[in-house]
Amino acid sequence: MLSNKCRYSAFKTSLIGLISGSIFLISPFQVFSASSVSAPPSPTKSKLQELTPVSVQLNWNHQFQFAGFYAALQQGYYRDVGLDVKIKSWHPGLSVLNEVVSKRADFGVGYSSIVADYAKGAPIKLVMASFQFSPMVLLSHEPITDLAQFSDKTVMHFGNLQIKALIEKASAIVDQPIKEMSSTGNLQNFIDHKVDFYAAYFTNEPYRLNQSKTPFFILDPKAFGIQSYGDLIFTHQHKAELLPSEVARFRDATVAGWEYAIHHQQETVDFILQNFEVKKSRDALLAEAEATTKYVKSGKQGIGEIEPIKLLATAVYAKESGLINSAQLKSINVNNFVFDASRALYSTEELAYLREHPVIKIGTHLDWRPFEYIDETGGYQGLASEYFKLMGTMLGIEFEPVRDKSWLEITEMAQVGELDVLSCAVATPSNRKYLNFTLPYLSFPMVLAANEELGYIDDYDQLNDQTVAVIKHSWPHESLTQFNPDVNLLLVDSVREGLIAILEGRAIGSSGNLAAINYVIKQEGLDGLLIIGQSKKRFELAIGVQQDNPLLYSILEKTLARITNEQRQKIYDHWIQLNVLTELPHWLSMVGWVLLAMLVLLLVWMLAVHRSKVMLQSYIDTVNELSLATVTDNKGNLIWVSDSFAELSGYDKQELIGKNSSITKSSVMPDEEYNKIYRRVVMGETWQGEVEGCRKDGSLYYVNLTAIPEIRFGKLQKITITREDLTDRKQAEELSIRDALTGLYNRRYFTEVFEREIKRAQREEKPFVFAMADIDFFKKLNDRYGHQQGDVALQKVSHLLQESLRRPQDMVFRLGGEEFGMILNEVDLEHVNQFLNSLDAAIKALGIQNKEGVDGVVTISIGAILLSPDHHLSSDTVYKLADDLMYQAKERGRNRVVVEAFK
Repeated sequence: MLSNKCRYSAFKTSLIGLISGSIFLISPFQVFSASSVSAPPSPTKSKLQELTPVSVQLNWNHQFQFAGFYAALQQGYYRDVGLDVKIKSWHPGLSVLNEVVSKRADFGVGYSSIVADYAKGAPIKLVMASFQFSPMVLLSHEPITDLAQFSDKTVMHFGNLQIKALIEKASAIVDQPIKEMSSTGNLQNFIDHKVDFYAAYFTNEPYRLNQSKTPFFILDPKAFGIQSYGDLIFTHQHKAELLPSEVARFRDATVAGWEYAIHHQQETVDFILQNFEVKKSRDALLAEAEATTKYVKSGKQGIGEIEPIKLLATAVYAKESGLINSAQLKSINVNNFVFDASRALYSTEELAYLREHPVIKIGTHLDWRPFEYIDETGGYQGLASEYFKLMGTMLGIEFEPVRDKSWLEITEMAQVGELDVLSCAVATPSNRKYLNFTLPYLSFPMVLAANEELGYIDDYDQLNDQTVAVIKHSWPHESLTQFNPDVNLLLVDSVREGLIAILEGRAIGSSGNLAAINYVIKQEGLDGLLIIGQSKKRFELAIGVQQDNPLLYSILEKTLARITNEQRQKIYDHWIQLNVLTELPHWLSMVGWVLLAMLVLLLVWMLAVHRSKVMLQSYIDTVNELSLATVTDNKGNLIWVSDSFAELSGYDKQELIGKNSSITKSSVMPDEEYNKIYRRVVMGETWQGEVEGCRKDGSLYYVNLTAIPEIRFGKLQKITITREDLTDRKQAEELSIRDALTGLYNRRYFTEVFEREIKRAQREEKPFVFAMADIDFFKKLNDRYGHQQGDVALQKVSHLLQESLRRPQDMVFRLGGEEFGMILNEVDLEHVNQFLNSLDAAIKALGIQNKEGVDGVVTISIGAILLSPDHHLSSDTVYKLADDLMYQAKERGRNRVVVEAFK
């Protein structure tokens, strides 16, 4: 990530030659925006019409506290990055969080308590911190030397996290309860002794009290180990995900504004007075400016920067203050909370696609309850509809269902390219000819419904010569036609019609989706019909996207992956009401009560131990345990290890102490790369990234690692390393990109990385090799020896292909059936030919029997393309060229390699 110093340097460079000396007539109390001071249009620079309107909601009255915004306006920093920024005034009772969440404001200034809001599910992203530590203090009428003095006192505050944490500490030792009042924002309440303590900014209210000669004392939460960021700038999650460039430009311009403001305090103060309704004098603003600088810029910390571990400590304070519970604390992923444009989920091309397509038509079923249907008012309902409503909200677009076409008409429209998306379909062989399918988002078995007297059916072959109702052009229709041709099919238009056919005696049963059949039986009250059989096949319902629209496919695949398990369960529970076991066996219930009692005792014990410790150290320990922390000395040797990391690594703590932190480094990371990262950290740079670690038993784990050096007097003292365990997620991701039969990367992953790898090779100025291979006469092998032997052949060939790879960056994919793809990092045509011909010979040497094949064994044909770094071919063209070369190999007799180089 670019440092703030670098960002500001870039701003200074871009602002050389900024037009100055212009005169602007501005109403003194107007709402101020970048466009109101833009230079007049000229033939060479006329970009007013291109400015993007952006609003930021303040959380207090206009004053130097928000100087970063004002200076960025004054100096044209926002305008120069294409933003027309409007600063929205605050008034008592206004919730900044609500303004941002409801999208009435694009950005908001919040107290550190927004960390708790995020933990409770608020859809927000943290953009930057105006203050590196909070200026929030308590004003009191007497000196406070002991928190016991809070007994029976009244505290007026805004619910700020620092004050809540301080009150929580005091509550543990006072004799009488502390009384809390919501702040009115009126300092007179303190002056008139209506309250004992008053939450204030050290940069603001103390000056006013000094001017009025009101005696007061300051109680700073930091003196009791409570510290956090102040004035956190945040935005809506959707804006951060869909407009990352806009958020990054706003942040960088604001940082530049702060840099200007703290070095030009008088100019900034005068600008504020001239353009905003201010309730303070010029002297008061200048005093505030002088006091504010130390909060904005602290040590080597860049303006606006946020450290994950400090943010996590803030979350711990929130839990201790009762703002969030333990489960919410554990759920916080601070790295996901902090905006990072470099980790944008959607590519630039995908974001442009969404802007150009605010409405996307989708093909749906008219009546396939509970999955999807069009109700009497034309509304789109059902499981799938809720998924699409949720994705529409996430993407800021609308999915518009086709409401007047049958499923047959819908599929015909999709086949000729008139529809880009099928909302809820099975990836059948016929569908895959023109659609790419996402991973399934709904999965239910194919079942058979019939009268209960029919008895249990465990194999559909038992239905030979019987009549079974199926919805025409459905997955059961296609499946039974292909795999159970002796079953007579009664084609119907709906699930209901199929079930009625059973009651009327026109069919012995109806085959379809478990959820759909169960739903109609319950809704229609069709007594006497039961689920009496289940096929081994399942309805794996996914979203189908036209093969010529890879951008939309990628967008929908990514967005589906963002839907949480909780959201999926909520949708499921809303629509599915299957009969489930509702009562536990008595012995299991008793075990549950025993475990619950043990848990309660454990919690009581933990609370007692916690209360007995020094609170600050407890906070630090909690943060370190949650973050799998370790601490090294200035030579990289471990001097402290958290219990949680010891458990993750499989080592005892004693085995780790004194050892170099590289003890858990995976061999996958080259020593050169590890040493490069270590040198950066030793030089004082915080490093963050995903790494693979190696446990004591040799198994691997994955973490998002942050290494934070502590520099004192120019020398490295220690390095604190925190981690977020990604192992489960990585393993889940790995499963989703692997072919179940062969273990190779699947077609989905190939689609995801192919273009990226081509561009990587160009960027690194290296040749790029893509090879396609196909098993010769594979259909004849299946026909002669059976599909089971065909699967064995696929597995053996796949294993050899994987084992043949020479470099970590080489990849092999199963593209479908008996077809494979390989991305290789060979240096020239000679090496490519040599490698692929040896691979071709090795496959033949396996001696897998195939009497119909070349020389009676399994062989492969390979076509490969070698690209120079300066080529201009698209990924689609590269794929087609390799595919054509592979078929040339087949035409020339099979069991051979054809390679060509392209520039």
